[in-house]
Amino acid sequence: MTDVVVTLEPLGIALAVVFVGSLSFLFSWMFRVRPPLPREVARARFSVSAMQRIIVPISGSAPSVRAIELASRLGQAQRAEIMPIYVLEVPLTLGLDTPLPAQEAHAQEVLEKARTLVQLHGLPVRTRLVRQRSVADGIIRVSEEEQADAIVIGLGWQRGVGRTDAASRTIDHLLRRARCEVIIARYPAVEEIEERQAA
Repeated sequence: MTDVVVTLEPLGIALAVVFVGSLSFLFSWMFRVRPPLPREVARARFSVSAMQRIIVPISGSAPSVRAIELASRLGQAQRAEIMPIYVLEVPLTLGLDTPLPAQEAHAQEVLEKARTLVQLHGLPVRTRLVRQRSVADGIIRVSEEEQADAIVIGLGWQRGVGRTDAASRTIDHLLRRARCEVIIARYPAVEEIEERQAA
């Protein structure tokens, strides 16, 4: 009867240890039980990830351009459709279909810039030019027709405490009547931007 001699190679031992260690780590990672999320946190995460169509009213101003960027980042993870809209206010003295060449040309230019900004994020984008008697009514109309999940609207910095300008009145109207989420992106004052850059 011959004796069997087993020789242990250092390289083989090292590989076996690495293999067993890798398997142990993999199984511990796979079967690790994560703590349950609080209901409010889970609901918040779901509500944001459920946004599939985001409307952004634009005018060409710095706050509205910033609102496009914010909406694009908000919709990035779920690849939401971003819809920049330009509401062309038609005076009561004119019919809604009255041609307004200068205003329409400006609107198309603003919409094209917004489209380019959204495309930089690789998201689906669709623009709309809406003729309405008031900006707020136009936004509400589009949000209902398109079944929007959210409206992101930019607001410029204002001096004083009064909320009497047209943009503020539009936002007040949206907060009262919109059936979807309304996100107000207040554009900081020039002084605030300079302070942050200096810090």
